[in-house]
Amino acid sequence: MNADLKHLIRIQTIDLDIQQLKAKIDVFPSISKALDDKLRDANAQVAIAHEKSKNNQATRKKLEVEVGGFESKISKYREQMLSVKTNEEYNALQKEIEHARAAIVKIEHNILALMHEAEASQQEIRAAEARLKEDQQRVNQERRELESEHQKDVSAMQSCTIERRDIELQISSDLLPRYERVRKFRGGIGLSAARDYVCEVCQVRIRPQVFQEIRKNDQIIACDACQRILYFPENLDHPYEVI
Repeated sequence: MNADLKHLIRIQTIDLDIQQLKAKIDVFPSISKALDDKLRDANAQVAIAHEKSKNNQATRKKLEVEVGGFESKISKYREQMLSVKTNEEYNALQKEIEHARAAIVKIEHNILALMHEAEASQQEIRAAEARLKEDQQRVNQERRELESEHQKDVSAMQSCTIERRDIELQISSDLLPRYERVRKFRGGIGLSAARDYVCEVCQVRIRPQVFQEIRKNDQIIACDACQRILYFPENLDHPYEVI
């Protein structure tokens, strides 16, 4: 088998592996960021639940102060009633007391509603914190697996790069640029298997006499249509078998 062809077949296998590894390595930051975003969202839900509870407490305290103010007014009106001299003044103070009591009832109703909301808020906090804990555990596990896989990909990329450089030195100096040029303009594929008188990549038929020469795998022959270097997959030497 032609040594250059054999090495080119191996280089193409390596290049395809590198292409897949690079795609995985390139997407690693976005996947890692997605995990960060997941935890950020979970933390945000906890913060929102706590903020809601805090606002509830602040509103209740404000309403309780208002109740205290109306109660002070009622006490003041009652003291004034002890010193009034006419029924009109007495009745006027009585109405003020009734208004104050009605206001207190309304405010206390709002406070009661807020207390019910506070109970619901505490449940939301507990649920959000539970989800956060689960997400943290899940994200930590996913991150460990992701980083482990990423390190494997980086290591594999380094190995592929080293092997490719070693093989490059064994290929004719004018042939490697030719392969690279075709690969660049043909979607990363510089070689193609030839079967049944057809280039498997571009599907253009090969002339019978040319196909017979390709079957020998003893010379560099390019497809007339796509310019990819052709080889016959059923006549390959170990260890660079490509099916």
